[in-house]
Amino acid sequence: MQTFNMGRVPPVTFGAGRVKKVPDLVAQMGVRTVLIVADAILADLGVTAHLSDALAARGISVDVAADIAGEPKETLVDALIARARDGDAECVIGLGGGAAMDASKLVAALAKSDRPARDYALAAIPLPAQGLPAIAIPTTAGTGSEVTRTSIVSTPEGWKNWYYGEELAFDQAVLDPELTLSLPPHLTAWTGIDAVAHALEGATARSTSPAGLMFGLEALRILTMFLPKAVEGGSDIDARGQVLWGSMVAGLALHNCNTHMGHNISHAMGSLARVHHGLATGLALEASLPWLVQRPEGAENYARAAQALGHPAEAGALPEAYQALMRACHIPAELPAACANVTVSTLAVEMKNAANFGMSQNSACPVTTDDLDDMARLMMAMPLASSAA
Repeated sequence: MQTFNMGRVPPVTFGAGRVKKVPDLVAQMGVRTVLIVADAILADLGVTAHLSDALAARGISVDVAADIAGEPKETLVDALIARARDGDAECVIGLGGGAAMDASKLVAALAKSDRPARDYALAAIPLPAQGLPAIAIPTTAGTGSEVTRTSIVSTPEGWKNWYYGEELAFDQAVLDPELTLSLPPHLTAWTGIDAVAHALEGATARSTSPAGLMFGLEALRILTMFLPKAVEGGSDIDARGQVLWGSMVAGLALHNCNTHMGHNISHAMGSLARVHHGLATGLALEASLPWLVQRPEGAENYARAAQALGHPAEAGALPEAYQALMRACHIPAELPAACANVTVSTLAVEMKNAANFGMSQNSACPVTTDDLDDMARLMMAMPLASSAA
């Protein structure tokens, strides 16, 4: 009998308009001072002001740090930690996409620490036992970061570092699909395919468990049905809600069983070129799945994943099933122009980097460093998009 652990899941408030419940949740915590860590564009759209006004109306002091633009750097996280400390913040609210989620949960976890974030990277030392409570309000549907115990933050040089621990779990998650309505089709597709990758990798990883299969396969079923609809019709609130829910369920698969080859390749690519993480991960899975399903290990779970994607329950059907979903979301099988200077050798080196290598080892089959060279070649064999694409 397999033994496994299930990580805790924060209370979730779900539904259109549910962001209005945030002042109640903060008040129930007995919190009087809040730091909101948000995407910069949300300040331009007035989203941060709407939330801060609602909190202020309840007598809650608010500091808005709408400083997230792209992947957060450790230096920004350190500055936000100092801001939380200097402002006597009693709670951190993450508002935005995956970057805002990852930054805010790390700020909350380290707000009472006197050490820089870098000291905790790659689980070099345990995270502090006591941080600040944190609330997640995602405005994209993809990362599932609202229910995971990981955070990805870049070094000043641009290399991705991961942080891990139960201390990074949010205390509350508010999922309001109305906040995702302004996301354009290509970003809906890219963030959504990241959720698909979390679900698929969680359900087919070496470390998968009944929890990983339950969450991963259900998320694949939901996302296959509704992600193309959300891409085609951005104002479809039901499709948006289903994708947001599917993203969270996929996050639970990731939370319990972690990722493997798709994320090994995409994290490496993200360290070498300015490419959207969801797009890179989607392409990386498309490149690596045909290699993976040829191995006997994990065949049963690959077959289950193919079935959840609406294809025959056969391991060999999985690459085609996955490619069909990519095309239904209008994601072509081509590398973005930003990858023009990435080579097979530079990609392979990053795939073997200590921050990325462990993900490859969570594949169902054994993966050697020579195998990583092969998969880097598969990835770079994809055609390069034109600069106008």
